Amino acid sequence: MTRQVIKLGSSSIASRDGLALDVIAGLVSQIAAAQRAGHEIILVTSGAARLGRRLLAFEGPTGPQAVATAMPAAVGQPALMALYRQLAAAVGVEVCQILVSRSDLASARAMADLGHLLREAAGRGLLPIVNGNDAADPLSELDNDQVAVAVAVAAEASRLLFLTDVRAAYRDSSLSDRIVRLTPDEARAVRVTNGGSGRGGMGSKLGAAARAACCGVECIIGSATEPDVVARSLNPRARVGTVIRGPGAQLEPPRRWIGGMAYSEGSVHVNREAEASLRTGSTLFLSGVKRVDGEFPAGSVVELVDVRHPERLIGRGSVALPASMLRLLRALSPHQVACAISILLRLRYAGAADGALIDPDVYKDCRELADGTSRASQEAFAQLAAFSPDRVSDLADSLLLAQPGLCTAFLLDRGFLHGQVPMGPAARRVVRNVHAVHRESLVVYPGSS
Repeated sequence: MTRQVIKLGSSSIASRDGLALDVIAGLVSQIAAAQRAGHEIILVTSGAARLGRRLLAFEGPTGPQAVATAMPAAVGQPALMALYRQLAAAVGVEVCQILVSRSDLASARAMADLGHLLREAAGRGLLPIVNGNDAADPLSELDNDQVAVAVAVAAEASRLLFLTDVRAAYRDSSLSDRIVRLTPDEARAVRVTNGGSGRGGMGSKLGAAARAACCGVECIIGSATEPDVVARSLNPRARVGTVIRGPGAQLEPPRRWIGGMAYSEGSVHVNREAEASLRTGSTLFLSGVKRVDGEFPAGSVVELVDVRHPERLIGRGSVALPASMLRLLRALSPHQVACAISILLRLRYAGAADGALIDPDVYKDCRELADGTSRASQEAFAQLAAFSPDRVSDLADSLLLAQPGLCTAFLLDRGFLHGQVPMGPAARRVVRNVHAVHRESLVVYPGSS
C-alpha cells in the first residue's frame, strides 16, 4: 500500500470557461482506481479562486487586495467541492474537505492533528481534498505547493505527485530538454525557463519538492493530462515526469513540523564549518552565520543553507533572534557579540543622542569592535554608528524580548555605559550561549553528497 499526495495546480485544470471538467473527471476516476488497488490518496487542489472569478464574472481587482482575493475564493470553494463530490460519487468515492491556513502551518499541534485526520480519512477509503484557505487568509500568500509538502509530511505519505500543465521540468523554453531525475540540491539549483502558468510555477514546485524529498517523501512532477498518470506515478518502474528523491528516510514525528510542515520565513546562510558542527549534533552559533535573507521575528522557522551554494538545503530551525539582530551579529565571535551588544545598549539607555557614545577613542567596546581583524566586526561597528535613534530602540527592544537573560546581565553590570563589556562568569556564560537557532528546534537533513 502506498499513501500518496497529489497536488493539482490551477494551471493544469484551467480552461477558457473556468475549469477543465474533463481533466478533473479523468483524474478523479484514476484516483478511484488507485484506491480500489489498495492505495491511499490525498488530493491538494487549487482552482477555487479561478472558479469563483468565473462564477462572479470577476475581471480583476476592484477593491482592496484582501477583498479582491477573498471573494472569488469564498464563492469558488463550495462550488469546487460540489464539483469534486459529484464527480467522485459517480465513481464510488466519498470525499471530505480540509482547509489549511497559514496559522495552521505555524502550529505544531494543529499540524499533528491534521496529520492524524488525514491518515484516518485516507485509511477509511475517503478522498481528503485539501486547499489553502484563501477566503479566510487572503493576504498570507499561501502557496499550495508548500501546503502539499506540509500535507505529505503530516500524513506520512511516501510520495507526492505535482500535476501541472507540462509533462515534466525542462531546462529550455522549447520543452525539449526534459529533466528526468534530480537530487534535492539539483532541484533547488536548476533554473527553468518555462514552468507552467499556475500561481506557483515550476520553480515553486521544484523548491517544494526538494524540501519534501529531504523529509523522505519522493516527489514526481508530471502532467495532469498524461494518460494514467496516477497509476504510473505509483509504479516505481514507470518513467513519468521528473522524479526528485531524497537522501534519507522520513523524519521522526517530533521533527516533522520544523523539518517539513512549518512555513519558512527566510533563510540563514552558514559556512561549511558550521554545517560540520551541526551534523555532529551541535547548535548554530552566530560566528557560523554569514548571510540572512528575509525579515522575520525571533521564533520564526527558517531554512539553513550553504552560503557558497544556496541550493544546498542543510536543515531548518527556529531562530533565537530576529532577522535584524542576526544581520548585525552575524559572523562575530562571542567577544565581538558582547561588544556589539554593549554598544547597542549604551546607545539605547545612556540618555544622549550624539555621536560621542560610539567614539572608539573613548569607549573600549567600540575600539575593539572597530579594530577587529574580521570584516564582520568592522561592518557591525559601521552599522551601529549609522543607526538612527528609532532604529536603535527597535533593535535593543527586540533583543530584550528575544534574549532577556543576556540583556539583564549587561544591564545589571552597567559597564556598558562606560564602554566596558561585562567580564564576570555569568555574563561570559550568557554571551557564549547566544545561538542563532534554538538548539532543540534544529532539524538537519541527511547529506546528499
